[in-house]
Amino acid sequence: MSVRAIVVDDEPLARRRLRRLLKVHDDVEVVGEATNGDEAVSAALEAHPDVLFMDVRMPGSDGLQALRQLRDKLPADVMPLVIFTTAYEEHAVEAFELEGTDYLVKPVDKAALARALQRVRRGLWQRGRISRPADAESGATAVKVAAAPGTTVADENIGLAAHRAGKIIRLALADIACIIVDDTITWALTADGKFRLRQGLGQLEKRLSCPPFFRVSRAAMVNLRWIDHLAPMFSGTYSAFLREPVSLEIHISRRRARELRGLLGW
Repeated sequence: MSVRAIVVDDEPLARRRLRRLLKVHDDVEVVGEATNGDEAVSAALEAHPDVLFMDVRMPGSDGLQALRQLRDKLPADVMPLVIFTTAYEEHAVEAFELEGTDYLVKPVDKAALARALQRVRRGLWQRGRISRPADAESGATAVKVAAAPGTTVADENIGLAAHRAGKIIRLALADIACIIVDDTITWALTADGKFRLRQGLGQLEKRLSCPPFFRVSRAAMVNLRWIDHLAPMFSGTYSAFLREPVSLEIHISRRRARELRGLLGW
């Protein structure tokens, strides 16, 4: 089954170039074009694409406004994935906070586009829209958890915008072992090190699904899939030991420990 795409850009040359780059991907079919956000919303509602390649700055309604409108109009299971394509890197944080699948800086690089399409394929596979991509993760986890009633497991295809060495980087949710606050700064810890986040733990707790993410204290949130084991400590508190290569001990408050044990059925 092909990946149905709509290209949204106010520049004809940019649309033609992206179409040309997409042609080398046999499973991608461009089913429409749009020149601004309003046209993008209409095209998406009519053609039901799997993905929108969306410019940010356009005359009239821009790409970010279009994404907000579509999220208001469409249920999550039919909402197209969105890859932003723009020359303005400063929009990356807002794009990721709106749950854009990826962010490509013009001129779009072939390799970056290929990586973005792989994320799209994984996202569509998770929704049951296409067959399993070759690079899809096995889904094996160190701690087996089921979604609590009324919750939805976070889409692994959605990432967080993080900062390191003057760059804005997309972190895949599955790669984040834990999120901690250190001296008022929020950090995401991965196998590749620490990345600074703009959002606080309170905001992130509302955004990230539980499970797999669980707030263990006022200063930390843990991805349950990264827990190697739990150890009881004093006065009903616990410590969570994260697996390699993060290999970190995280304190769990007494109240949160009770909630976590109930979530895990222990």
